[in-house]
Amino acid sequence: MLAPLCFLAAMGLLGAFDIFYFHRRCRLAHRPASRVEAALHVARGLIYTAQFALVPNVRCAGAWYAAFLALFGIDVAIAIADVVVEPSARRALGGLTGGEYLAHIVLSIFAGAYLYGTIAATLPWARQATALSLAPAALPAPLRLLLAALAIGCALVTLLELLEIVDALLGAPRPVHVSVRLAAPRAQVWAVTQDPLFHPEWDHRFSRIIMLGDEIRTGTRMRYEKQLLGLTIQGFGRYKLHRPERQSTFEFWSDDPRSLIRRGVGLWRYTDAAGGTLFTTSYTYEVRWGVLGRLLDRGLFRRLFQQETERSFARLARLRFAAGASPVAGAAGRKPARLAA
Repeated sequence: MLAPLCFLAAMGLLGAFDIFYFHRRCRLAHRPASRVEAALHVARGLIYTAQFALVPNVRCAGAWYAAFLALFGIDVAIAIADVVVEPSARRALGGLTGGEYLAHIVLSIFAGAYLYGTIAATLPWARQATALSLAPAALPAPLRLLLAALAIGCALVTLLELLEIVDALLGAPRPVHVSVRLAAPRAQVWAVTQDPLFHPEWDHRFSRIIMLGDEIRTGTRMRYEKQLLGLTIQGFGRYKLHRPERQSTFEFWSDDPRSLIRRGVGLWRYTDAAGGTLFTTSYTYEVRWGVLGRLLDRGLFRRLFQQETERSFARLARLRFAAGASPVAGAAGRKPARLAA
């Protein structure tokens, strides 16, 4: 089994190069035309994870030999399906590059040699008594460690590719949107909410806000801090448009790797309403930590940000505008009907 397993290891290394150098750059899961190909790659990843783990270590004798052969049969079927869908999946990208095409040819040669050598070496198992047993092949320690590492790596990459597909199917997340009607004129609501010292008192998304300018106007920058579980996470913001008593549009970002939020944009709007002022915020953001960060945000953190923003608006109403304030609205994540430029 030494020669076939050397070919399997070579396939694993070349396959890893193919994935990280070619597939990842194409972002197949995020292209609707390429999603079937991405799903086939997940299926192939499962099969190769099983092969890296089982072929060097497990004897499939008797009736189990049919299941052993099925690993290779499924792999061949997936390879054929991959070849069939690739032309349409890659058409918008100009087709396969020369380098990727060459890698696939070499992988096919290795796969043929691996398949022939493995079946030739294991065919006697079919005539043995039915049993599934742990029987590690006699391999040099470096090769055994490499195959084990490839099994783990293949499993992790397959999981990552599956998460990429899930992330793409879920689509872009909705923005956070919250509004409340406050029983006060616009000038008063503006003055209270634009006070950076008072802001953390009602908006607990921030622990501290430091303005980096003499006055708040378009272009003014700020530094904000959030204390969480004994950590202080820092970020920055800039007013993109500041229209007194009407609207503040801003951008924000954090270079702190502990911050889920990498950058974002948002606005505060102030609109006359019956008996007072409709105070509205709408914002969205990009996250770090790759697909894991996007799924964590969509599944947990964005809901928490929505809820905490709603609680902050309710806290503002209780602290300064309790009389006549309306219930906080916006859990559905709607955008304002019109966003000023």
